[in-house]
Amino acid sequence: MKIAGLRTATLFVRKDNSEGMARFIEASEYFEEVGISVRTKRAVLDPNEFTAEELVSLSSSLNEMGYWGYCVSFDNLTDKGQIEFAKSIIKGGDNGFVNFRITSSNGKLDTNTITPSVNLIREISKENDGIDNFRLGFSFAMEQETPFFPYSSMNEKQGFAVGLEYIDLILEVINKHSRRPLNVIRRELHDRICWWLDSVTTACEEVQKRSGMEFIGIDISLAPYPYPLEDQSVVDIIEKLGNVARSRGDREFRFGMNGTMFVHTFLTGILKEIVKSGNYKTTGFNGIMYSVLEDTGLSNRYSDAEVGVSDLLLLSTSCGCGIDMLPLSDRSSQKSISSLFFDIFSISSVMSKPLGIRILPIPNSRPGDLTNFRHMFFTNATLAEVGSGISFNELPLQIAEDSDIEL
Repeated sequence: MKIAGLRTATLFVRKDNSEGMARFIEASEYFEEVGISVRTKRAVLDPNEFTAEELVSLSSSLNEMGYWGYCVSFDNLTDKGQIEFAKSIIKGGDNGFVNFRITSSNGKLDTNTITPSVNLIREISKENDGIDNFRLGFSFAMEQETPFFPYSSMNEKQGFAVGLEYIDLILEVINKHSRRPLNVIRRELHDRICWWLDSVTTACEEVQKRSGMEFIGIDISLAPYPYPLEDQSVVDIIEKLGNVARSRGDREFRFGMNGTMFVHTFLTGILKEIVKSGNYKTTGFNGIMYSVLEDTGLSNRYSDAEVGVSDLLLLSTSCGCGIDMLPLSDRSSQKSISSLFFDIFSISSVMSKPLGIRILPIPNSRPGDLTNFRHMFFTNATLAEVGSGISFNELPLQIAEDSDIEL
């Protein structure tokens, strides 16, 4: 049984380096040679080097080479040209992803970017039953390269990064040591994750030699993958840990109950320790990904109203990755969506951590409806009622005057 693999091997590459693109595909076969499965291979490009027509045309070539998808990143939602460029990528095919960097390098938020963000989400949602917002993300304080789409950006250097899948590895350790003290489980988890990172690092260094592309690092985030293909759920880990000392007569611990934050922090503490050790090249989020439509366990808890948006925001304060793959009713207000941007900005700013937002409004839907996606990365969830929120970004004076805010 496969207990770990790569979610993605992602190449960050310039337009004129077609040879590098081809070499990387060939060199990355080494992962499979040493028993490390790779679910997808991806490319991150700089949109400043392309026209919209060139990118849409290139998408077919990338697919033929063996790339599952490509991602480009923009930085100005008040620029109508960037928005039109982004829409052409998403509407021009099914393998183009778009990221918008919301916060500037100084950590300030331009409130004039919020309404265009929400408008773009809503416009994209009108086609293909809302699934295209899977390929549209918004990132905050994402300075490092991450291999996870759609939050990837092309920075200065060319090279590659990898994202992991290792939930089954963690469950294996917990099952083996389930009746032992938490400090023992923590040590065993730390050592087992490091064992896996040693193997991945060695393979990446060989791929670097074979491809000539720099190994940028590993995003050690815990990423889910839904039923029925594999059913790797972050929630399964949280609940397994929360029940290690449960007596036969005790009520079963479920994600969202009191103690969820503790178990989450217990896990994230291990990830943070590994990153801070400096023993591995890491990049990106390096957190736990609570992705509602990509995690069968989480979608079930969300559908049962045991977990809500407030819970996901709370988890993002300590090594979560933001609000990701959140399905919303078509009736959700402009205010309810825009307020999530403000909340994620505040957490990212105060905690000095990268976060993302990916929201999928479902057309012609209402709270209580079940989504009906059929996609390799999707599960389904019941749409919850989402309240209203703040709206001061829409004040005329806020638009006319200096609109940058900082916390």
